[in-house]
Amino acid sequence: MRPDPHANGGDSAGPAAAPVVASWAQWWTATGVAFRASWRGLAWFGLVYGVLYAISMRLITSANPLAPLWPPAGVLVAGLLLLGSTPRWMIFLTSFVAGRVAGQGALLPGVETLVLIVAAWIEARLVSDLLRRRRGPVITFGSVRDIPALLWATMLAVSVNGVIVGAISADSAETFWQGFITSWIGGCLGILLFTPLLVAWVRPPEVIIASARRSARLLEAVALLGLTVLITRLAFQGVVLFGAIDVPPYALTVPLIWAALRFGLRGVTLVSLVITALATPLQLEPTATVLGGVTPDVRLLRLQVFIAFITMTGLVLSAARAEQRAAAASEALAADALVASERQLRQSQKMEAVGQLAGGVAHDFNNILAAMLLQVQEIRAATGLAPAERRTVGDLNDSIERAAALTRQLLLFSRRQAKEERLFDVGEMLVSLGRLLHRIVPESCAFTVAAATAPMVVRGDASMLEQVVMNLVVNARDAMPGGGALHVSTAIVTLSGDDCQTLAHVHRELRPGAYAVVRVADTGQGIAPEHLGQLFEPFFTTKEAGKGTGLGLSTVYGIAQQHHGFVRVLSSSAAGTTFEFGIPLVVDAEPALSAAPLIAEPVITAPVIAVPIAEESAVTGPPVPTAEPRRPTILLVEDDPDVRRMVQRMLERGGVRVVSVETGLEALARWQEIAPVDLVLTDLVMPGGMSGIEMAHDLQSIAPGLRVVYTSGYDPEYDSHGGLLEPGVNFIPKPASADTILAVIRRQLGDGWDLA
Repeated sequence: MRPDPHANGGDSAGPAAAPVVASWAQWWTATGVAFRASWRGLAWFGLVYGVLYAISMRLITSANPLAPLWPPAGVLVAGLLLLGSTPRWMIFLTSFVAGRVAGQGALLPGVETLVLIVAAWIEARLVSDLLRRRRGPVITFGSVRDIPALLWATMLAVSVNGVIVGAISADSAETFWQGFITSWIGGCLGILLFTPLLVAWVRPPEVIIASARRSARLLEAVALLGLTVLITRLAFQGVVLFGAIDVPPYALTVPLIWAALRFGLRGVTLVSLVITALATPLQLEPTATVLGGVTPDVRLLRLQVFIAFITMTGLVLSAARAEQRAAAASEALAADALVASERQLRQSQKMEAVGQLAGGVAHDFNNILAAMLLQVQEIRAATGLAPAERRTVGDLNDSIERAAALTRQLLLFSRRQAKEERLFDVGEMLVSLGRLLHRIVPESCAFTVAAATAPMVVRGDASMLEQVVMNLVVNARDAMPGGGALHVSTAIVTLSGDDCQTLAHVHRELRPGAYAVVRVADTGQGIAPEHLGQLFEPFFTTKEAGKGTGLGLSTVYGIAQQHHGFVRVLSSSAAGTTFEFGIPLVVDAEPALSAAPLIAEPVITAPVIAVPIAEESAVTGPPVPTAEPRRPTILLVEDDPDVRRMVQRMLERGGVRVVSVETGLEALARWQEIAPVDLVLTDLVMPGGMSGIEMAHDLQSIAPGLRVVYTSGYDPEYDSHGGLLEPGVNFIPKPASADTILAVIRRQLGDGWDLA
């Protein structure tokens, strides 16, 4: 018999646990916080414990000195599992008071009762601790392995409790073992039935019913309970149907299976509780014959075995069904993830294919533009041109620069444009760019620029970020043909893992963290929902023919990819659109960002690289005689004949002796007759199976220290060169002006050469 309440405890981990404190005041404060955080759970725990304890005590009579099962044991273990963040002493005090009040006993127990309380405490602690050690901190009984773990932990803990109780209450060895067996089974049943019951009804259950209508679920639950009551009464009352058919107790497996399949753990525990409540008084009657047994002790023992059988069967069935549902849900999630991955892969492949196409077009187009630009500059340098002719040549030069800007957008989209990385402040960049932005926004639009005062230092290409702002502002302007409001601002945004997951379909390499963000908001006509998925695709535009290339947002996307950042539509409706572009923030950057000044008024033109040339220092004293400058010899390797011819003419006018070849293989074959060579100017992408870098490595192995300058309109392997190419130092993007080419060559050769 279990006549006394079981004391309870819980893990100390969690925000409500009582910490180690240095004074009584601190201890009292921490205790008050813990109590306020858990008083509702403790109140419900105490109420359930007291009610079930009172019911259990009513089952104990002089004719039946042992309760068929002891629910307070299950409530105690459930309290430990569910109130894990509550200090143990609070749970112990709650269970002690509830048990003493429900049992109408003295608040201060005697020695024997105190031993029973300690034994109950040890039992509950053993079960909860063993379960958590084996199955983890959160027990849901939603796995088949949870049920055997509960069983063996319960059997061990109840055995310890039974030995302690028997040692102080049994008169002889015979009475000890008789009481131990029945009490042991009753304690096991109390835990096996009521612990999962309370856990299932307190913690959120899994989705258990396919029906979406609450009324249908309620009707099904009523039908299940009705069938359970009917079969239990027919079986344990020994009713014979139609004069020949009796209902055996194992027919109760029908509602158990129904409950497990349709209602999960909640349904199984409720059905088991109904069977136990109805079968116990019927089985303990002197005339009961269903389970057999002459004496009350034997009938009670057989009833306990039967309840244990149906309880374990129901628990295993519900856990198996829960695992099946979890597996099906995982498969569904995996299938959804696979579909999303396939969609993302197709989109990525499409963007990559278009990027390759765009890069290839840019390569050929840049070669044409390079030759045209040098020819136009040669004409402009000629004397004797009439003013009208000079204006015509200037217009032609401007057209070439606009065409170069278009190819630069193609290269930015395909992520093949070289970056000139440095540290810069996004706010300062926006303020510097503001004057130019004001000129491209019409007076019908109320235009404002608001840069954050806090530093927002990033590492990247400032000119590319300026290109982003320009493109977004132009898009916003075009979305408001009748006027409106356009606002550009900066902010620091922290992306979480969920944010990165949301953006993964566009930016797969995005990482959580702080980003410097530029927002461009307009009050224009908005973006149609069906167009949102195509915004960053190249050549997609909703503008009229001739009013847009469809490369603006795709260029922004390419720059975001190059800078490991993101671009997204923050909001879009008939009332306007807000775009957000962000790149990773550099934390703890020095205030002095870079010696290079920010571009005050950038113009979208050909990527002409201005290389600063060090000014000669003033030298005092008598002049020092210097050697006569020598003319350098440059090996020009270029497969495009027009570009090769124009670059050679330009270099020769600059005082350079030029030897030109078409491919890298030809350069290697003629090296002995060409040498000595002071510098190699080579294209990166050439026919014949040898790139410019491969040729340069072979030549440098023959002539160590040979200087090399690379040039290209497009290099599909640019990202793989590992920082070897540095624009303005040893790399010249096409098209480039004669001044730019000569400036890079001067930097490479150094002083002492005769260059115009």
